[in-house]
Amino acid sequence: MREATVDLSHRFGDVSYVMLLDALEGSRVLHRPRRCARRFSWLETVYDEDNLAARDSRPNTLFLCRVESARQLLERHPSCFCVALAPDDAVPAWVSERNFGNRLVLVQQRERFARYDSLLRSLFVSNLIWENEMDRVVYAHGKLDRLIAVSERTLGNFVCITDTGHNLIACSRGIEPPQAEGADVYRALIEDGCYPPEEIAWIEESILPVSRTRSQLVEAPADERHPCPTLHYPVYIDGAYLFHVTMACSSGPADLLRDLFTKFMKRVLMLCTDFWKATVNLEAPWHRVFLGLINGEPMTDEYVQTQLAKTAVPRARQFRLLYVPFDSNMAQPVRAQVVKAARGLCGGACYPFMLKDRLLVLLYTESDESSALSGQSVWRELRATLYGTFGLQAGVSQAFRRIQDLEKAYREAFAAYSLRGPLKREYDALLGEQAVPCLPFEHALKFYLLTEGHDDDLVAFAFEDCILSRIIEEDRESGTSIAQMVWVYLSHGRNATETAKLMHVHRNTVLYHLSRIEERFDISFDSPLLRSRMVLDYQRLLLDGRV
Repeated sequence: MREATVDLSHRFGDVSYVMLLDALEGSRVLHRPRRCARRFSWLETVYDEDNLAARDSRPNTLFLCRVESARQLLERHPSCFCVALAPDDAVPAWVSERNFGNRLVLVQQRERFARYDSLLRSLFVSNLIWENEMDRVVYAHGKLDRLIAVSERTLGNFVCITDTGHNLIACSRGIEPPQAEGADVYRALIEDGCYPPEEIAWIEESILPVSRTRSQLVEAPADERHPCPTLHYPVYIDGAYLFHVTMACSSGPADLLRDLFTKFMKRVLMLCTDFWKATVNLEAPWHRVFLGLINGEPMTDEYVQTQLAKTAVPRARQFRLLYVPFDSNMAQPVRAQVVKAARGLCGGACYPFMLKDRLLVLLYTESDESSALSGQSVWRELRATLYGTFGLQAGVSQAFRRIQDLEKAYREAFAAYSLRGPLKREYDALLGEQAVPCLPFEHALKFYLLTEGHDDDLVAFAFEDCILSRIIEEDRESGTSIAQMVWVYLSHGRNATETAKLMHVHRNTVLYHLSRIEERFDISFDSPLLRSRMVLDYQRLLLDGRV
């Protein structure tokens, strides 16, 4: 991780002319330029005329001096700017000269010289500390909420950041949002995680058309729904709308807030650009919901339902989650190709999204058929796509039926990928050395149970909806003994004749039921990996007293 460092010999903050005037508020200003776009990165204090010659001429320097020294400083350093202290309210005639007057703020001195020096140094140092804190967040590839947190004291106003679906990503936590009677826009954003429909319509009709496809500052006056003026900054990267940053300007001069907000947005754009690169241009409203489910973030049911309504998830009956880490050395164009290939998985019935440098792909099906998302079908498809083309392996969760279980599915897929070493050794021993396009948690469960850090909650979830569990439930409803037949068959070396004798049925009956199970679940009893998992399932069911 790179550390943010500051070399005070070369830089001392970045103070704008507006920020300088704000710092001098309360002082009697005798003269100042009407307009000035200057920014100052260094402060020099000249106490008397004796050390004028020793002053350096670095660009963007702000000098603090007495009025007797100001003209000579301005002549000696054509690029400098002065704050000059006058003993009375008299303004020297030379101040009216354009080359001097547009580079000078003249203040009537009412306090000791050192007081003004301390005031301006505090301005530069405070600004430098703020910039340094923001830069640390950027260099550490931090989150937007952290950038807001380190900026709250300086900005002094409520800031919020939303995504392309107008869902809340981050906001000020130490500053209350302004409220308007009958239209509490920002409070609704915080509580619901999304702007109200009226606010979304206003942003899309009044703000986004101004910026079009370019990141830029857009100002909006107060109205009946917004109790104070607002600064908006829609963020576009490569022409694509990514984020929307808003600051409600309830406290402070407008010019000063614009300058501070612009500084803040410079760092926001850096983080957004990094995010854009890391996510391979992936972003959608549902992205936030999936990440929130995985990270266990508090989200209201209404918010989750509203966002997932934009997807096919409400109609889906089964899911699987793929975990595909990207190598840090993988070139960006190759990542984009991987994501493009991932979008075609499961006939397009999938949602790829990024979690840092990990590509996650949620596969889904609207079919209730047990074979619809079988392990064999996923294995075959990944062998032909991500593994065959890019050499990428994927950890794969078991099939699950509730999107609310996405966090457990993520842990399954992550655990399966983490256990790729023992899994590969098992594949080599049982199947001979061959390509391994994916690492299913079905096969990794026995190894996971042997790890010290295994989670009992995840283990219970893994056994909850296994094949034998479904067959046992059906046996109880219909009065059959298919699950017992499978257990006997596996326990006696897959000998159908011996199984028929022990179950008191005809051998063809055994073969018929086994064949139906293979077809229904898209499995093969010829697979030693399947058989070892089924034995594990049966033993767990015996332990739980379910058979």
